This record gives sequence, structure tokens and C-alpha cells, in this order.
Amino acid sequence: AVVGAGIGGTAAAYFLRQRFGRSVLIDVFERGDVGGRLATVRVEGRDYEAGGSVIHPLNLHMKHFVKELGLDVAPAYSSLLGVYNGEDFVFEESSWYIISILKRLWYYGLNPLRLNMWVEDILDKFMRIYRYQTHDYTFSSNERLLHALGGNDFAEMLNQTIDESMQKAGFSHKFINEMICPVMRVNYGQDINTNAFVGFISLTGVASGVWGVKGGNKLVCNGLIYAAKAQLISGTVRFIEPKTRPNPAGGTHNLYYVTYNSTSGPSSEMYDIVVIATPLNNKMSNITFRNFNPPIPEFSNPYLKSIVTFVHG
Repeated sequence: AVVGAGIGGTAAAYFLRQRFGRSVLIDVFERGDVGGRLATVRVEGRDYEAGGSVIHPLNLHMKHFVKELGLDVAPAYSSLLGVYNGEDFVFEESSWYIISILKRLWYYGLNPLRLNMWVEDILDKFMRIYRYQTHDYTFSSNERLLHALGGNDFAEMLNQTIDESMQKAGFSHKFINEMICPVMRVNYGQDINTNAFVGFISLTGVASGVWGVKGGNKLVCNGLIYAAKAQLISGTVRFIEPKTRPNPAGGTHNLYYVTYNSTSGPSSEMYDIVVIATPLNNKMSNITFRNFNPPIPEFSNPYLKSIVTFVHG
């Protein structure tokens, strides 16, 4: 079973099918719409991305999914950059590329060039994840995964703000406040005090070459469920409990008892594997893990709510 039909859950269902073949049954639980944060909003007959709107060119899994599912890539729309400080535009790009380069050098020195090099260096390390996945490596925690990818540099980013991390890398206060802070506000509604690793992910979203799926990125999620031949169950998972059953060989077999609410009322099923692909915050998923040893702690940290307003002009 997979709990959550966002991009993580639907991709998990797809990879489970690839791993175990046609003989297994895969159920995907979703209480809302398929796609999760890859949501769209319909305005005047057109769909607009309201969640994860861009895909990085080095996201090899998404490139594979789009090709495998026969989806089309949406044309990229380019626009000029302007930085507004609340009173005036402190920087405006030119429609002439060379003039924009000269203006950046004049205003921010080598900081923009160094930013590209800094982001590329981190991305090169992060790309190691595909090598680990190819060889079926697994990690027991996010910290161990990130340390395997980027060593102490990645581990430090978990305990720094993006401001601290970039200052340590030698970027100027002016550049961080005028160029980096707006990116954090646009992507996550936060400032330069956000976590350094989160901030880095935010910066990759403004890189050149980012793309999307024609019709909405959520089409990938729908396609993955179909490709995985998974059964989509519209319901809310309430409890998960480990159970032990005897097997024909005389030993025991570990299973998971999943209780959920659907439109037809409370139901339950037994599964060999349960993948949690939904936020474990109590106010969002509120899944109770019963009789696990060691116990699974409650996840009480709140999520930041980002509000997007669409204006029809």
C-alpha cells in the first residue's frame, strides 16, 4: 500500500511495480485529488499551476516519466527580471543579453557568476543520488543520505540558514538581500532565514532550462498510477498496526494492518509493505501508528501555509 497520491506516492507505486512485477497488488490511498502539491487552478477555461510549477532539467526521473507516459513538454516562457525594494526598482534586466550581463556585473560584481558555480557544485553532488539508486542503496535517515551525497557540506546546510551558508561562501549582503531573498519569498513565502538546504532547492527553481508538462505537472501522477496498474482508493488512512502471521514454512510473516475511512465507511486491509508518502503532521494526515517497536513518535512541527492568489486581468 502507498499512502498519498502526490508525486512521491505515485512514483513509489510505479517503482514498486517495476521491482516486483505483475504478481503484486498495489493500493494507493488518497483522501483528496491525485497530484498532491502538483495542483492546478482553472481560470477562464485555462489551467494554471498552483503548486510545483517547474521541473529542473537535471530531474532525470521526471524526464523519464514524461517520456514513458507520452506526455508533452510545455513551452518555456521567458521574462525579464526586476528587483523591487518596496519603493523603487533596484535592478532591471535588459532585453539585450549582453547589457543584462554588464548590468549584473556593475550592480553585483562577480556574485551572479559565483552563484551559478555554487549551485552547480551542489547539484553535481546531489546528482550522486541516481548512482546510489541504480545500485539499490538505501539509507536509514535523511541525514545519512545527505552526508553520502555531499559529506559535511550537506550536513552543515541542515543546521544553517541560507543567509549564513551564502555568507560563509563569500556572497555579499547586498546580493543576498536583493537577489536571493526575493527568490525565497516567491517560492516559499519565506526570507533568507529559511533553512540553507531548502534555500538551495529554491534557487534551483529559477535556473535556466526549467520546464513543465503541458496540461499540468499533475498529469504525471495520474499517468504513474495507470502505469503502475495500481488501485486508487479514495479514503483517509487512520491507523497502521504491525501484525505477525504464521507462514507455511513454519516461521512467521510480518504484515501491516491498515484501517481507513472511505465513502462507504470504515474499512481495513492487510499489506506486506506500507509506504508513507504524505506529510506526517497531525493536522494534515493524523495517522496513528499502533504497537510499533520502537514507537513511531508524533510529528507535531507545523507546516508553513503558502497562499497563492490568481488575478484575472
